[in-house]
Amino acid sequence: MAMWRTVAGVGVSLMLCTTGVAQTITGSGTSGTVPVFTGNSTVSNSPISVSGSNVGIGTTNPGATLDVENGSINIGGITSQSLTAALRASGTDGHFFLTFPSLVNENFNSIVQAGDQAIIFSNGTFNSTSDGFVIAPWNSATSGLRIEGNGNVGIGTTNPGAPLEVDGNVKLTANSGASITFQDGTTQSTAYTGVTCGGDYAESVDVSGDRKHYGPGDVLVIDPGHPGKFLKSAEPYSTSVTGVYSTRPGTVGRRQTGPKNPDEVPMAMIGIVPTRVSAENGAIHPGDLLVTASTIGYAMKGTDRSRMLGAVIGKALGNLDSGKGVIETVVTLQ
Repeated sequence: MAMWRTVAGVGVSLMLCTTGVAQTITGSGTSGTVPVFTGNSTVSNSPISVSGSNVGIGTTNPGATLDVENGSINIGGITSQSLTAALRASGTDGHFFLTFPSLVNENFNSIVQAGDQAIIFSNGTFNSTSDGFVIAPWNSATSGLRIEGNGNVGIGTTNPGAPLEVDGNVKLTANSGASITFQDGTTQSTAYTGVTCGGDYAESVDVSGDRKHYGPGDVLVIDPGHPGKFLKSAEPYSTSVTGVYSTRPGTVGRRQTGPKNPDEVPMAMIGIVPTRVSAENGAIHPGDLLVTASTIGYAMKGTDRSRMLGAVIGKALGNLDSGKGVIETVVTLQ
């Protein structure tokens, strides 16, 4: 068998001679690029190029031992490899992903650069059960995103001390509907600006009996039979009056230090609060002083000045000509 090559201009012609039968291979290519067969007898450029000792895939100007531009690499069956800064992605928007199906106890440091970012294992060694990794500016393991082997995630910190620790500002995207849910289940979607979402200060208190029998607007008094508990008012001019079941408290305080009782209710003690009122002692108008009524859980207009000391709930902001209803009241116990 004999084989020879002829070159004419940029064209490449390969002639294979086997037992007297000749075949001509034609095509053209770029210097430094590994050719590939594009047919039975034609060749052209492949995605692989060589520049000195560097090999490029998808680039004709490899800048590392292996330079892959905008592609992906799947390495399987690794048992012991050292890839110290050996792989990088070319181009300003270059990126690729490494897949290690069975990677345990490997020695890595700054293994991937994507654009100006890098994946860096936290201590130079990756162990699937104890170590983590960092996504940080290239050749820097001091910032960026760090995932520790214990599950803690740090952003801008090298030693996160909680499941999530951020050294810097946290931003929720505007108009995204984002919110923060706290450990007690409450959700906040609006930042505190110094203005509360409600109009009163309330204290979280225990009530006597079934909590389901209480509702916003109820006038509350001290329960004489159960110290520390409260119940609905049931007699006129009660000096045991303490507040109103708040509809939407701006601030809720709590004197207890133990776990919150599910039967607690917010009792407004200062501020503007919707209040159940009765016209049993005459029509109510803005500015009238309100006291407890004989109707359970309701307030009425106070007219007996001799009985109003310590019995005033607050001042009416609305009108009630007859019957029962709900009006806003400025709660000012006195």
